[in-house]
Amino acid sequence: MSMKHAWLVFLVALVVVLPVRLYQLFALMEEDTGFLNGGTATTAVLVVVLLLAFAAIVVISKGSKRMPAGYTPLRSIPTAVLSGLTGALLLVNSVSNIFIYSVQINGTAPSGESTTPAGVIGLAMAIVGILAAFAIFLAAYGFATGTNPVGEHPLVALLPAVWGCICLVLLFISYTAVVNVSENVYDMFAVVLLLLFLFAQAKFFAGVEGEKSGRMLAATGLPAALLALLTSVPTLLMAVLGRTVPGLFPAGLHLVNLCMACYILSFLFAARKLPAGVSAAIRTPEEEN
Repeated sequence: MSMKHAWLVFLVALVVVLPVRLYQLFALMEEDTGFLNGGTATTAVLVVVLLLAFAAIVVISKGSKRMPAGYTPLRSIPTAVLSGLTGALLLVNSVSNIFIYSVQINGTAPSGESTTPAGVIGLAMAIVGILAAFAIFLAAYGFATGTNPVGEHPLVALLPAVWGCICLVLLFISYTAVVNVSENVYDMFAVVLLLLFLFAQAKFFAGVEGEKSGRMLAATGLPAALLALLTSVPTLLMAVLGRTVPGLFPAGLHLVNLCMACYILSFLFAARKLPAGVSAAIRTPEEEN
């Protein structure tokens, strides 16, 4: 099997689960409680299709014979644009969150004697998010010029993954304080998959575990994009239409996730051009010629 089959699985799963999710939120969700009214069958469909799609993509990615063994400079204008837009949205969201969480901390503890864990972690996430945004800008520059500036600074490549880790901790703290609903579970797993992709991409850029990292990119990237689209598109559509947005995940981060999902798909599509076998970083001059 080849990665074309993984893309086919992704597209089929998206065509199935996105309409089902839209039907759940617009027809079955009670806006005053956020719970689904009689959505057992549709939830079962979503869970089964997502699990089957994730498993199939992982199996295909692990068994595909043609996978890039390492990252070579890749020039892709669509990927550069989507990467830059993701960084811009993350930067705006992080800057605004600095003010939000600063007010929360100061309002909770005006004398500085105590602060809420969520407020402190949220402020840390916002600060790291600004750094992660500049790392994404650097990647966008590399895609636009056909260079690999992120790979030359491996620690910089890890900043988006670190931001994702802090975001996951903040979500866990926030979700344990409220009654759990399915939206929170979907959002949590979307962040987990995006985090795994960002970590695999950081290793791929840095030339660490070349072929293994390349397979992990596909194995985590397509599921991450699928779940990010499933959670962000319906939620943002509800916000635009003035409907009550389910779950606790901020609309700003949904917008970041939507753009990041498009960036992942563009990157994976462009990465199919990368040569399989020995990466350019370790080729001999004779092999280059």
